[in-house]
Order: sequence, then C-alpha cells, then structure tokens
Amino acid sequence: MKTLIFLLLIPICSIYSQTIKGKILDSTNVPIPFATIAFLNPTDSAIVEGVFANEEGNFETKIGKGIYLLKVSAIGFNTKCCDTIHIESNSNGKIIKVNLGANSHNLNEVSINAIRTAVEFSNGNITINIENSPLAKGNTVYDLFAKIPGVSIDDNIIYLNGKSGVMIMIDGRAQQISNSQLLNLLKSMNAESVEKIELFKNPPVKYDASGTSGMINIKTKKTKIKGYSGSIYTSSSQGFYPRTSGGILFNYKTNRILFFSNLDCNYSLYQMIANFNRKFKTDTSLTELNTENVMKELESGFTYKIGADWTINKRNIVGFKIDGGPGSYVSNSTGITKVQGYNNLNFDHLNSSVYNPDKWVSNNFNLNSEHHFDTLGTVLYFTSDFTRLSESISSDIQNYYEDKNNLEVIPSNIYRNQNKNSTDIFASKMDFSKFINEKTTLQAGVKASAISTNNNYFFERKDNTTGNYFEDTTLTNNYTYKEQTYAAYLNLDKKFGKINTHVGIRAENTNLTGRNTDKAFQIKRSYYNLFPNVSIEYSPSEKHNIQINFNRRIDRPQYNDLNPFRYYRDQYQFYGGNPFLLPHYSNTFELSHGYKKFITNSFTYTRINNVMLPYTSQNDSTKVFSESIKNMKANDNFSYLLYIQKELKSWWHVSFNGVVSYIEYQGSINDVPFKTASFFYNPSLTNTFVLPKNTKIELLSFYRSGKNNGLVQVRPRWMVTLAVKKSFFKEKLDCSIGINDIFYSGYFRTWTKFNNQDWNYKVTQDTRRFTISINYNFGKTQFQERETSSNEQEKERLRH
Repeated sequence: MKTLIFLLLIPICSIYSQTIKGKILDSTNVPIPFATIAFLNPTDSAIVEGVFANEEGNFETKIGKGIYLLKVSAIGFNTKCCDTIHIESNSNGKIIKVNLGANSHNLNEVSINAIRTAVEFSNGNITINIENSPLAKGNTVYDLFAKIPGVSIDDNIIYLNGKSGVMIMIDGRAQQISNSQLLNLLKSMNAESVEKIELFKNPPVKYDASGTSGMINIKTKKTKIKGYSGSIYTSSSQGFYPRTSGGILFNYKTNRILFFSNLDCNYSLYQMIANFNRKFKTDTSLTELNTENVMKELESGFTYKIGADWTINKRNIVGFKIDGGPGSYVSNSTGITKVQGYNNLNFDHLNSSVYNPDKWVSNNFNLNSEHHFDTLGTVLYFTSDFTRLSESISSDIQNYYEDKNNLEVIPSNIYRNQNKNSTDIFASKMDFSKFINEKTTLQAGVKASAISTNNNYFFERKDNTTGNYFEDTTLTNNYTYKEQTYAAYLNLDKKFGKINTHVGIRAENTNLTGRNTDKAFQIKRSYYNLFPNVSIEYSPSEKHNIQINFNRRIDRPQYNDLNPFRYYRDQYQFYGGNPFLLPHYSNTFELSHGYKKFITNSFTYTRINNVMLPYTSQNDSTKVFSESIKNMKANDNFSYLLYIQKELKSWWHVSFNGVVSYIEYQGSINDVPFKTASFFYNPSLTNTFVLPKNTKIELLSFYRSGKNNGLVQVRPRWMVTLAVKKSFFKEKLDCSIGINDIFYSGYFRTWTKFNNQDWNYKVTQDTRRFTISINYNFGKTQFQERETSSNEQEKERLRH
C-alpha cells in the first residue's frame, strides 16, 4: 500500500532545509533590535527567504541548501550586503554574526527594494521585476507587454525582438488559445498579481518545442513564509474612457499545508479609431475606398486561482490548483466607407455597423506531486491538467448604401452569425532530475496530451422584403479538430573546468484529424520530429562569460487559423481560415558575451522554413478585401542584441536594451512570388530612481522602427511612460500614479504595395492614460508559487 501511495503521489516533495541562527550587532557589538535579514539569490538578487531579528538582535530561520547573499538592514544603520554564504547539508545550527555601521542620515525607513532592478539580464534571458515597479501599478499584463524591452503587439500578434512565434506561459503553463482570446486574458490579469515576467530566447528541452522566437513566462505571486500574507489592490485609469480593476491575493502557510488564492475583476472601456485606404487599379481607372471605423469596446471579466500544497513528509509533496473564470467582450463599431475616383459601385458611400459580443468561460484543473529521492537533487515531478474553454461569439453586421444626399440607392445588406465553440485539453507529464556529481546532472521526462475542439458556425442573411432571416448554407460550417501529441526528452549538464555544457534532445509525435461535417471535408496528418538543444558556456574569469547556443523549434497552427470560416468586418472586408496549414520549423544559432553582468552582446541567426504568414489579397472587380494565412517558403532573421545595466548613483539605476535585426521573407501569393527585406531596430531605456521616504520613480522610453511582416510593412512608433510609487506604513501601503504614452505616439500603422495591392492602415488606440492605484499588503513576505503545469504547448495555441 505504501508503494501504491508513493506511485500515485510522486512529486512535490519537501525540500530539505537547514536551521540558520544569527545575531545583528552595531560597531560596538551592541545588539540591534528588529533588523531585517534577507537571503538573496546571487544570480538575480531575488529574495529567497526573509526574517526579522528580535529585540535582542537574534534571528533564526530555515533555508534550503545552496549559495546565498545575505542582506541586512535596520533603521539608523547602513545596509550591509555580505559575501556569499554556503548552506550545506551539515549547516544545521550555523551561526552568522553581522555588524552594521551607524548611518549618518537619520532615515525613517529602510527598504530592500533598491536591490532588484526593473530589468535584469542573465544567460541571454531577460527578467522584468513587476512586483515593486511603479510602471506596473494600475496596469494589466496586456499593458505591461507594451513596455517590455523587445516585446510588441502588432495586429493581435505578439512579437519578441521583431519575430512572431512566441509561446506565452503563466506559471509554466502555456496558454493554448487564439490570439484574440489570449489578449482578452492578458487584459483581464491585474499586474498586482504578477511577480515577474521572464523572456527565454533558448528554452531547454524540458519545455515544449513550440515557440520559434522564444518563450515568455508570467510568474504570479504566492507565499513561502509561515502564517498568512496577501494584498488588496484597486486601480483606475482615464483616457478616452475609464477603466477600473481590483482584486485580492491571500495565502496561508503552516508546517505542512500551503494555501494560496487570487481573485481579480476588471471593467474596461476602450476606444479605437481605424483608418483604412485601399486602391483598386485597372488599365484605365483607379478606385479608392477610404474607411473610417470608430470602435467602442467593453471588456469585463473575473478570474480566480485557488490551490494548496501538502507536505506529506520530508520527501513528498502533493498539490492541486484550479484557475480560470468567465469573461465577456462587446464591440460596437460604426464606419463609413467613401468611394473616390472611378465609381462603378452605384453608391457614394457605405454606412456600416458591427455589433460583436463575445462570452467565454475557462477553467483549468491541475494535480501535481513531487518526490525527492535524496538531498543531492534527485527529484521526480508529476503534473496533470485538464482545461475546458466554452465560448460564444456573435456578429450582427449592417451595410447601407447611400448617395451624396444620404439617400439609400441600393437595398441594404444585413447578416449575422454565431460561432459556438468548445475546447478540451488534457495533458500529463513526468520530469526526472538526477544529480550524478558536482559536475554532472541528468534530466529526462515524458509527456502526453490530447486536444479536442468543436466549432459550430451559423450564418444568416436578412430578407429585406419580409424582414426575416434565412440561413446561408454556403457559409454555415461545422468544424472539429482533434490532436494527440506524445513527447520525451533527455538533457545532460556537464562541467569541464571553466566550460559548462548543456546537451538535450526532445522527440515529439503528433497525430491530428480535422473534419468539416457540413462540407464533407476531412484532413489527417501525422508527423514525428526531433528537437535538439545545445549550449556551451565558457567563463575564463568572473568578469567574462561566453555562450554558444543552437536549438530547433516548432510552431503549430492555432486552432482558429485552421477554421475555414469567414469573419466579416463589413461588406468589403473579411478574414478566412486555412485548414491546410502546416507547422513551421526554426533553427537558431546564437553567440553571446557577457561582462560583469554590466554589458551583454549577442548575435543570433534564425531560419524558419515553411513559415506560416498572414497575407492579404483583393479583387479589383468586386472591391472585396480579404485576409488569411498560409505557409510561405522561408523567413531569415539576423539579430544583434546589446544589453547594458548600470548603477550610476546609489539612487539611480539605468538599463538599456537594444535590438538590430535584418528580416527577410520569401513566398508567393496567388502564384506571384515575393521577397521582402528590412532592417529593424528597437532601443529601450529604463531609468529607476529610488528616493528617500520610500519613493520610487520609473521612466521608460522606447522606439520601434519600421519592419516587414512578410507582405505587410509596419511603420515606426515610439512611447514614453512615467510612474511614481510611494510606500507608507513600513511598505504595507503602496500608492502609485502614472501616465502611459505621454506624447500619444504609440499608434499602429501598416501598409502594403504588392502585385495589385496598394493600401494603408492606421489604428489610434486608447494608449495615453492617467493611472492611479492603491495596494495594501498584509501579513508576511510574498514570493512565486511552484510551476506545476503540464499543458504548456496545448493552451498556447488556444489562447483565453
């Protein structure tokens, strides 16, 4: 029976900890009461453990084996950061004595927030510390993405350093939903529930192979300190329209039980003004359609997360987590399309309106466990997830054709559609890590996932004579998609003197079936792939670090891109999916050099074959403009990245991130070949000022040059954002104010000139906003929860 219990519970185990004691004294060896002691991660200065000294200057805590920095601060004394300390398996009862010198400035409060910079760079990866950033206050995670160095959102697609194909993860679980659903989720997540955002350019093989340009992991907060902790927060912002959000985070920990929870709600109004100019040419004529759409969007939602970890004994932990919530999005759009030049359409202008409600419910259930075989790092992890997403999307589109006197000259064209879809994702994985010796570590794992999605798309037109609606059978559709993926990986870390090597291989086998029951259509595919990952790191001294990386990755089609439905914006614009889409593959080489964590350079080359690429086309006779996606020949990306971080003064820290890329695409549209190329550069500068009396200021500025996304060319844009945070009551209460996009320069513009196409598109969004937020922390220190998900790849392509 014990064996059976062990096999069922396998992973989440207790990490062996050592009892560490200490005493904080002044320069004359007099005890200092109530000093703050923090054990920090030496690589990124993240707080691992925190404790307060008692009135006699003594402290005692338990902490896992490892290497730490010790940071000690007290009111009226200089803060001291000691050399690294080693906690080993025989460190129980170890005593640490620290002497602090008196501070000549009589500060009322001492904060350790200045240790952690807003942006950190390590081993080629970027970490954005959200928890204490004024720029994050009062914002959603969607707002944060617009401020992250190298990250941009163009036409509902997330780009990293100018490249699409980004895998988005939340606490290690990929969000496999559509792009629009993913953005809805990010808009519903309050930044107050986030600890940090990690950007991985070269994820190891233990993660799914999806994401040809890398991975972004959003890590939320959870506690590790005994007792209760949490925060209550609310924010409000004003641009064209107001937005409000709020939530509560609550955690409680005993010796064996850890409970964590988070509730968020938001109510946000957005305004978007889109201008779209299209030219239709023949040998003898030129017709232009100029459209202006004004869209008012209401987004509201409620998200929750509840979970617990149970430490059974020193070797085993089990846990569960449930998260998700309902949400809704309603868009009201009114537009006018004017006909200029040669006009054979028999009307002067088109008045259109689109009402688009979208409602969804998403829930994810997770079970996980962890077993430690020894104290050296031999661990077995198991996790299993089940995700269900139900969504109903409707559109009511009205088109009225009028002359110059606003009189109807052609019968109106009115239609509506509804798409009811449901998606189930089941995924389980097991990861094993074996510490062989001080120089060698072995990792291995397996994963299985199954996905089933069903879409019922019903299209109706209005009979202008009777006023009744009738089904349009040419556009009504039913599409189902099923996919099973089985994966296994092996990774070896080996150290040879000053050289660290990481060699891994991941194997994935995928079987899929797509059916359109209304059109008697079916497609089946099966493919097997190997994804190697090799990294060689050489550190000739403590100041220099050189890395060479190679990886192969995959991007699979998103489910909504496979659906062969038509989504109309008005009579002359629609989007249609492509059920024949194939995955594309990337091969990436990278060489990087770091100097004292002050400056990092990296050179990267990525080749994507069979690249999936959105494209546009138009019919010069009917004046209909359409969008879709298909596999093109290739995409080449040559990039140079420069990262600099420097503490100019004890109160002033700057970080600079710059990317210069050469981007080239090759393919064909309607059998007409194309080849586009452009240089792309994206400098970003963050200034952080830590002032007396717990005041912190952050100033962010960035510039994104124009670039090409295949046939679509993106024009440059830039933004400046300022935020100020002040803490009260020993940092229990945070108040922040900020201005996003001060100069209102973050608008999005694209254009295309190819074959018979010549169009320009501009979107002005509600980006300049004044924000105010309040956050009250109660209880004790907070930190992130364990990563315990198995459906990383699958939810990434579903996106809610």
